Amino acid sequence: MPLDDISKLDIKLLVAFVTIMEEGSVSRAAERLGVTQPALSKSLQRLRELFHDALFTRQAYGLSPTARASELNEMIQPILVAMQELMTPNSLNLATLNRRFKLRVDEGDLENFIEPLLASLHYQAPGIKLSIGAWGDTQLDELTSGNVDMGIMRIGDTPGNIRSKLIGYMESCIVLSEAHPLFHQDEVTVAELLSNKIVTHHLRSNRNASFAKTEQKLKQRGYNIEPSLETDSLMVAMQAVKRGMALVTSRSIGDLFLQMTCEKTHFYPVKLLPPPREVVEIDEYNCRHPIHIFWHERFNNDLAHRWLREQILYFMRESPWMHAPS
Repeated sequence: MPLDDISKLDIKLLVAFVTIMEEGSVSRAAERLGVTQPALSKSLQRLRELFHDALFTRQAYGLSPTARASELNEMIQPILVAMQELMTPNSLNLATLNRRFKLRVDEGDLENFIEPLLASLHYQAPGIKLSIGAWGDTQLDELTSGNVDMGIMRIGDTPGNIRSKLIGYMESCIVLSEAHPLFHQDEVTVAELLSNKIVTHHLRSNRNASFAKTEQKLKQRGYNIEPSLETDSLMVAMQAVKRGMALVTSRSIGDLFLQMTCEKTHFYPVKLLPPPREVVEIDEYNCRHPIHIFWHERFNNDLAHRWLREQILYFMRESPWMHAPS
């Protein structure tokens, strides 16, 4: 691009381009930026003229970037990050900070930090508001789109614009009530476990999950893990265990389960067992799976964002259920 064309390329065009890339739709990008669709279409036309490329082609599922658009996106992202750093204040006043953060974290991981975090916010940053929900099917797409500020999950592979830090390792366990046939055993085999009904709590099966390789190895040995019930609800899991299902979950949820059932009247006695020895032996993490905190590159140098994620990181590493990274 000639030097005299640089003056035609204002920052709003770059923001428009990246937003269309992330949304794959002019209408959704316009809604996110708070502008009209015709106005954003004009910006897209200006971008096409400046870069002498169509940039996006229409497909059945939305807009698909051209090869040139993908190249431009790689070059523009660092420019916008640098601009954001330029506009970011170099000091942080927690006492007057008024901001809402959206977090995605499953219940078992939330148990590791929510109590001390709420106490910390109450005394240090009373103006911070939180919106906390469990991960949906889109998972890291929510971080990329800007709908979520940070998240915690048991996966390691992320897109290039998503940053992550290892928090530590969480072990899993099996929760049984006296109604389960294996209740009086001190340990169980895979075959014994799978011969009875299983309920899983926040245990996702996808190719990025840390347990995916182990699940594949078990299938090769003839063990196909198909839970009778999958749930994100602790109340549903509790009723399933009460009726004789084995709950496979994190140790934090296991201990919370023990506490809740001890206080609940008319509930069978409950115990925790370790995972089957065969699973521990073939699992690359020995059933202590890594947990990461994730955030988008755009928030990396945001002082308030950094303070909040460091608080979460600290409280999780201090949790009695978290094993520190080596």
